[in-house]
Amino acid sequence: MDLLEGAMISLSPVQLAVACATMTLLAAHVISPAARTTTTCWALGALVFWLTGASLWTWLFQDTTLRHPVWSGHLWSTGVAPAGGLIALLVWTLWYCRQRPTLRQRLCLLIMITNGLWWGLEQYRSGLQTPLPDTLAALTLKSLEGRSITPAHDAPARHLLLWRSDCTPCRQWLQKLADLPAGQRPELALVNQGEPLLSVIRYLDQHPDHQLELEDTALLLDPRQHLLALTGSRRLPVLLQVGPDSALRRVDDLPALIASSPR
Repeated sequence: MDLLEGAMISLSPVQLAVACATMTLLAAHVISPAARTTTTCWALGALVFWLTGASLWTWLFQDTTLRHPVWSGHLWSTGVAPAGGLIALLVWTLWYCRQRPTLRQRLCLLIMITNGLWWGLEQYRSGLQTPLPDTLAALTLKSLEGRSITPAHDAPARHLLLWRSDCTPCRQWLQKLADLPAGQRPELALVNQGEPLLSVIRYLDQHPDHQLELEDTALLLDPRQHLLALTGSRRLPVLLQVGPDSALRRVDDLPALIASSPR
C-alpha cells in the first residue's frame, strides 16, 4: 500500500469534507484578494446553507416505507445528500454575490471544481480496501430473538453478508438470493450493521422472502458495526467467507458467492 492510499484510508468522510472546505476558502481568497471580507462571510454562510440543503434534500426525497434517501450517494452514511447541499450552496452564492457578477462567476466555478474534486477523492477513498485479519475475531452478536451468537463458533454459515435495510445494493442482493432455489443458496448468515432491532424486524416482516428461510442463528445484529470496521470497508454490502479455523477472506461480488454454493 503506497503513501497516498494509506493517507486516504486514514481519512474519514468528515475530515475529507473539512479539508475540501478549507481549500475552497483559501482558493476564494486567492481568486479575489481585494474582497476577502466578502469571501469570508460568504464561506460562513455557505457552510450553513450546505448543511441545511443537504439535510432538507434527505428529508424531502426519501422512501417513507424504508426511510431511505432516494439520492444520497452510498458514500455518505450521515443522513445528508450532497446534491441538496450543492444546490443550496449555488443558490446562496448567486444571491450573496448578486451585485458582484465577476466574483459570483468565480465562486460558482470554484464550487463546481471543489465539489467535483471532493466527489472524486471520496469515490477513490471509498473504493480502497484495508487488509483483512487472518481469522474472524470472536465477536459476540445478537440474534433477532436476543440470543448471544459468536459467528466464529456458533453460526454454521460459511459466508457472512453485512447489510442494512436502507442500502439499495443490499436489498438487491437479498432479492437475487431469494430468487434462487433453496437448494442452490449458499450457506449464509445475514449480519445487519448498525440498525435498531425494530427497524430490522419491520423490514424483514415486509419482505419475508429476504429472510432466505434462515435459522435464528443466521439472522444477526451488529449494532456497533464491529464486523464492518474489521473489514475496513466504507460501502455495503460486504461479503466475507469464513473458512476452516475461522480463516477469513473477502468475496468480491454476489456471483462469486452464488458460484461457491453447493449444487
